[in-house]
Amino acid sequence: MFTIIIHEKGGAERREAFDKNEVNVGRVQGNDLMLPKGNVSKHHARLLYRDNRFIVTDLKSTNGTYVNGRKISQATIVREGDKIYMGDFVLRLETGGAAGAEEARARLPSRPRAPSREALSPMPTAPHDLPGQQPPVASGHSPPGGVPLGQVTVGPAPSGAPSVSHFPLERDPDSESAPEMVGTPLPRVPGPPRLPRTEARSRPGTGALRGERAAPQVRSAASSSPGPARSAIGREARPVPTQSPEQAARRLALITLVDRVADAIDLEPLKTSPIVDDGFSKKIDRAVREQAKAMREEGESPQGVDVELLARDALRELIGLGPLGPLLEDEGIEEIHVARPDHVLALRKGVATLVDPSFTSEEAVARVVARLAQQTGQALGLGEVVVERRVGRGAFVVAVAPALAGGWVFTIRKRRLVEASLEDLVREGAMSRSMASFLQTCVAARANILAVGSGAGAAASMLGALASAAPAGERIAVLHGLEDIAVPQAQVVSVIVADTGARGEEVVRAVARLGLDRLVVMSLAGGVALATVEAIGEGSDGVLAGLDAPSLRHALARLAAQVSLARPGASIEASREAVAESFDIAVEVARVADGTLRVLRVAELAGGDAKGIVAHDLFMGHVDQEGQWAFSATGATPRLARELAARGGRLDMAIFKAG
Repeated sequence: MFTIIIHEKGGAERREAFDKNEVNVGRVQGNDLMLPKGNVSKHHARLLYRDNRFIVTDLKSTNGTYVNGRKISQATIVREGDKIYMGDFVLRLETGGAAGAEEARARLPSRPRAPSREALSPMPTAPHDLPGQQPPVASGHSPPGGVPLGQVTVGPAPSGAPSVSHFPLERDPDSESAPEMVGTPLPRVPGPPRLPRTEARSRPGTGALRGERAAPQVRSAASSSPGPARSAIGREARPVPTQSPEQAARRLALITLVDRVADAIDLEPLKTSPIVDDGFSKKIDRAVREQAKAMREEGESPQGVDVELLARDALRELIGLGPLGPLLEDEGIEEIHVARPDHVLALRKGVATLVDPSFTSEEAVARVVARLAQQTGQALGLGEVVVERRVGRGAFVVAVAPALAGGWVFTIRKRRLVEASLEDLVREGAMSRSMASFLQTCVAARANILAVGSGAGAAASMLGALASAAPAGERIAVLHGLEDIAVPQAQVVSVIVADTGARGEEVVRAVARLGLDRLVVMSLAGGVALATVEAIGEGSDGVLAGLDAPSLRHALARLAAQVSLARPGASIEASREAVAESFDIAVEVARVADGTLRVLRVAELAGGDAKGIVAHDLFMGHVDQEGQWAFSATGATPRLARELAARGGRLDMAIFKAG
């Protein structure tokens, strides 16, 4: 939060407060700060706020920008109290802690505050803003004129009994727990969920372990303490991707080129229609090339910046999808996150990287959102603040308008074809050989398995590996949304379930009635969850289903709540029981900090009651004393073992031996 104090020659002083770190100044509408005088250019200057410092850049204005009496020619650092001259206006800056900012803040609508962008990620570094360099200035000029989640109990079981987790219903948070976002914080890149461990006492005569929660403790697989060892897996800190000085210099050069084009030709038609006709497109192309050539001849392009590539990027932004175009074509990119114009993240195998170049302005981001919506055949509606569209190649875009956020924020998730096997996961260190052997037997014996994933495509990757374990020649129906799986040894019927409401429920029921050998549901959500549970209750077996959730506890609570809501009159206790009895085995997976997949637990579901759903841990993934990933059996023998044997599954009971 900072304040700009504006004093007009011969006029009164006024204050403008901003909660963004990039402010455009000029005389026409569309600028963040409008100075309506003839000696101010249409797009006069830009102010950046980074690390409690201000950087002002002149945008090739006619009359120039002056700082403390000196005309600036490049991006220049200014401090509180410095005077910035633009035409008949003198500007001074104050940070949010100043009295003027407090006065300005009092005039703003009261609403909950979220972490500011400045606190989460630094702004781009100006080309000159390097150690040992001073901001360049030119001399010889004078200034012109003047929710409760409930208890989870996990602990060692009595001899011969499995360790147990008790998963109560998770309640949806109310509106007060989800404050309105001010600014646009960076998207959270998920890491492995923390697995708390609590000791419990067993009640006499009961198999489930319930009792008082004890202090969390970490045990390695080699611990000599009685009962299964379980490690608390913490989140590894991930560095937030930031622009390098070279990237910042490139973006400033791109901004300069786009602004020169805006001064050379009228770009007003871009604001009225997202689609650019051929005639106007050629006019923009010509102007971009001319202005890029002029920048090179006048020495305005930073050293090391390819002007030809700069012209290509400017043209993409003005008439295309900007930096999103190549990202949408790149099959290796799974997700794209735009948190603000200068911060575009691309996820490849769960690892986020900063895209170069990014957008030059909020206006450019708004144009791209409108173009994406237009390409789907459903243009942006008047006053539409939440945009959800399925764009080309099966990708899905969700965008939030500035009416709800500090600027346009959106995410594009691309359709992924998952090709994996249990053997691949063992080879990559995602699970142990014992885990894979057990899951292979469960799939062959037609057990119903729930895969819960945290992180990009985690649940889908596990489902793909499980489906690859199906016997050759099976007829499998795959109900997918953004993720599909490849099962080369089976006959696959692929069905898109884009709607999670009543239509999605109808699709699941119809596919279940086809009488195929196996049903794979990539995402249990809304009515799809209820229809899947009902299909299992009506005789479908060998069902493989996935759900994105932070943990198994959250997933089971969500499923019970969804079934209860979708089934009028059903009690939450009955819904818990239905979910617990539908699935035999649950597998919890997550993507860790380096983007690799890890299995955190394999558990057997053992029914539900008034307190929640009980899960018996069979295998655990954890970090050992040396900081390496390890997998171990808890020592519990699944009740399902006898049933698997009856179904023809060959199971080596030695794999359940503790340690």
